[in-house]
Amino acid sequence: MKYSHIIASILFCSTTSFAQNLLGISTSRYGGTNRLYINPALAADSPSKFYLNVFTGNGHVDNDYVRYQAPFSLARLITGTVPAQYKSADGSLRFASDYTKEMLDGSPKNGTIWGEVRGPSFLIKTSDRGAFAVTTRFRAVGQVLNASEPLLSAMRASLNDGAFYSVPSNDNKFSANTNTYAEVGLTYAGTILEGDGRKLLLGATAKFLLGYNAQQLINRGLNYRIVPDPANASSAILEVNKLDASLAYTTFLQNRSLNPQTLFNANAPGKGLGVDIGLTYIDQPDEYSPTLQLGAAITDIGGLTYTGPKYNYTDIGANPAQFRPTDFNKISGPQAIAEVIQTKLNTGRTPDSQRFNAGLPTSLNLSADYQLPDGLGINLTYLKDLRSVEATAIHQPTLLAITPRYDARWLSLAVPLAYLNGGFTAGASVRVGPGWLGSDNILGLLGNSSNSIKPRGLDIYLGVAFGIGQVEK
Repeated sequence: MKYSHIIASILFCSTTSFAQNLLGISTSRYGGTNRLYINPALAADSPSKFYLNVFTGNGHVDNDYVRYQAPFSLARLITGTVPAQYKSADGSLRFASDYTKEMLDGSPKNGTIWGEVRGPSFLIKTSDRGAFAVTTRFRAVGQVLNASEPLLSAMRASLNDGAFYSVPSNDNKFSANTNTYAEVGLTYAGTILEGDGRKLLLGATAKFLLGYNAQQLINRGLNYRIVPDPANASSAILEVNKLDASLAYTTFLQNRSLNPQTLFNANAPGKGLGVDIGLTYIDQPDEYSPTLQLGAAITDIGGLTYTGPKYNYTDIGANPAQFRPTDFNKISGPQAIAEVIQTKLNTGRTPDSQRFNAGLPTSLNLSADYQLPDGLGINLTYLKDLRSVEATAIHQPTLLAITPRYDARWLSLAVPLAYLNGGFTAGASVRVGPGWLGSDNILGLLGNSSNSIKPRGLDIYLGVAFGIGQVEK
């Protein structure tokens, strides 16, 4: 695998991946357990006595480094329907470097690939003032934060662009994290104040976590240069002569697939706890009046502790560490990449520790919602990342979204409009009965080099969930 392929994998993964926002579902009053990931207090506002989420999944990629400009859409790439003219004789995809276009403005770059599948979950209204919920979900995340443009450009060119040769680059700082884990959440929410059509709800979720895979490269300072490879005139070497960083990884999934046996394996290397807590204020004088809802929550407090080697680097030594594109040939997955990096930096070195921490994507979630009795409404959502750039944790990308919608018991329509990672996205979602289908970035699925759409990511979600029994007002 060449460097350009690594960057493409990080910023435009060709496999489905998932994220937690699902704005078309989480902003709907009929979102049930899917609303709790934004604010657990909303459990007490469920319009159904019982809510069952059978399955919900959402695919999401975002970045601020490259725009997608291939002659086929990301929808075709994901579904495996790329025309034969863009494939090799063996059927593999030919993904040229000019299928992505750099956005260079001098600022550090970020990219996120986030995987989430929400399994069987249920919510029960225990009274007209309280509710209890049990949720399950699986998450897989890959993320790069604060990476410099020159480093990304050099890697995208597979180090072979002579313009980068012998130009020193100092004090690069970035973090790269992956995390794959499952959780079971227990939520309780109740009304703590009520009167004159107004009420204040308080809710909390306790999460029990089981981790399967994690890799971390937290770089606090990197000096490098790119030089021609004396052994290969058509290639180059990336020389690292100074590094202040930590590297940690697990190997549990090296020879395993993600099947039920793996998911319920007691020997999984990561275990941890998490907490969500939230408040929601609701003002509705009567059922014929508009409803105003204001919410504030902090979600994903906590993390996992993994068993796996961790290395701390402060001194490269007299000889720089050298990386060639061929070092990454025939490897797949972040664990294999981490092992190559460790071997190059210090072959045979004993780990500094056999345990490391991986934090959850802690975020502050603020929302304001206004809905008319006829079902028309609008929602404003702000998600703020609370983790530092150097944290050994996954980050919730900061997001500001406005979602106009129509919401009724058997039909919901929404058009999420968001500002994410320095760019604007537009989506659409529909619910008919128990079935959900939508996207928070529908244009990202359609863009290609033959139209004027230049996507920086994609998003798609679907699910089956429904409520039984209507709560009396």
